[in-house]
Amino acid sequence: MYFKSTIRTNPATGEPDGYYRLVESYRNVDGRVCHRTLLNVGFMDGVQAEELNRIQKLLTYKCQSFYRELFRLEYEKESAVVRKWVDALYARLVFEKKIDVPGAQGPPGNGVSSGHDRHTVDMNSLRHRDVYEIGSEWLCYQALQQLGMSRFLSSQAGWLGDDVRLALTHIISRVVYPASELKTSRWITENSAVCELTGFPVEKITSITQTNCLIFKIK
Repeated sequence: MYFKSTIRTNPATGEPDGYYRLVESYRNVDGRVCHRTLLNVGFMDGVQAEELNRIQKLLTYKCQSFYRELFRLEYEKESAVVRKWVDALYARLVFEKKIDVPGAQGPPGNGVSSGHDRHTVDMNSLRHRDVYEIGSEWLCYQALQQLGMSRFLSSQAGWLGDDVRLALTHIISRVVYPASELKTSRWITENSAVCELTGFPVEKITSITQTNCLIFKIK
């Protein structure tokens, strides 16, 4: 953060004076350095050039939690004028939601206390494991539950709990992924979370179990 000034007439003195804005630099998606105004500070009567430098430096430290200890050390040895402006401008930044504050602000001079262990993550380095589909399966499962399919199958002679759950798994799979029994069994074990919905153990899924369920049982 830094201050930018323009010359305006100060209404308090009637004389030309510096009108200050608090600005920060950032890089856009194209990598270009851009600037945005965070606060229109106004006239800072009685503040010297060196004090302006100290204020903008301390504000930068305070708004970045990894500079918290450095901010505290620098803050404690500053003059009352610098402290007053740092506290006032930081309060405005928080109130006007110009900065992200991960936690509650502590007493003046303590920086921002987040209470969380935060780390920067390189999104391009992320790799996914055990990612399964569930959207269409969930919709079909809800439809079967509303139709009372589980109760109907449970009422049939010889149908046990696992038989009902396997049948529901197979019905949903046929709707979402209509393929051969071999391909369907692979889809269930490798791509779909349907077994998490029906409760049937995914490790027991084979093309044979599906055939036995729908042909032998219904027959």
